Amino acid sequence: MRLLILATLLIANGVSAQTSSKTIPPNSAETTASKVKALVSEPEIISLYMSKNRALVMLRIGSGHPVPVVFDTGTNGNLLDKKLADRLKLPNIGPSRAIDGSTGKPVPGYDSFIKNARLGGVAIADDRATILPYDLTDEVGIFGPNSFPNHLVEMDGPSSRLVIRAKTPANIPSGKASPYRDSAGSLLPATTIMLGKVKITAKLDSGNNAPLLLPNAYIERLDLQAPPVPAGVAVSAAGSQPVLMARLRGSLRIGSATFDQPEIRFIEGGHPNVGLPILRTLSVVYDHGGSRSWILPKNSLQP
Repeated sequence: MRLLILATLLIANGVSAQTSSKTIPPNSAETTASKVKALVSEPEIISLYMSKNRALVMLRIGSGHPVPVVFDTGTNGNLLDKKLADRLKLPNIGPSRAIDGSTGKPVPGYDSFIKNARLGGVAIADDRATILPYDLTDEVGIFGPNSFPNHLVEMDGPSSRLVIRAKTPANIPSGKASPYRDSAGSLLPATTIMLGKVKITAKLDSGNNAPLLLPNAYIERLDLQAPPVPAGVAVSAAGSQPVLMARLRGSLRIGSATFDQPEIRFIEGGHPNVGLPILRTLSVVYDHGGSRSWILPKNSLQP
């Protein structure tokens, strides 16, 4: 059975541990503030271990061993495997407040707080994490651009790297930014795409291993080459659902890039979504603190 992995994780009401003094361990607020200020002065390069379907980065918490986690642009929170959390003796600070962005259901598990962590050797902000049994063998969690607040995070897909820059006027990309889209009460990266003649606002979600993912309601609106056929099961943090697959008769346009006759997956719930197989061909800059993103110019692409 083919699995479609949907890694979108939403923190209810957009609240993070950085803004909720009730759940931050003693002295953590001061530590986080000073750490974020000193995160990045010069551009930092983080290697992405990129396959067709997954973008992994190495996470180290404290003096622990490096472990692989997904770099997910479609999340505003962190997720970590319970076995790793137990090994590192991470605190349990209450029930999980995370919402599965694909199903809208609560994510099981509990909340914890991560301090003194690094992605690819670069310090990240101290922040909350959802702890749950993570059943994928090659990765132990999910982290995203929210790890670098008040900085610009470029996911350079063709070069398999992240570039972390200070958010200064000189570093702001030229051109119009795309505002983040409200999803289940949380802001996530999104942009306008064209599927043939149909305009859609879609999330930019590198944690999703489908090129394009749409709710079933779009099936009748698009010019497809043939009716959708069963294509496995979509698995996310709070459940699973059947997947249908079809191919567009026309082209996908996203930013300055064009993809002819792209493959599209359909599920009952969720939101329109551009996944890693598309995003790994693009360079996108994320400004998490400013809730905006830029797709950098690119020539026409083949599927």
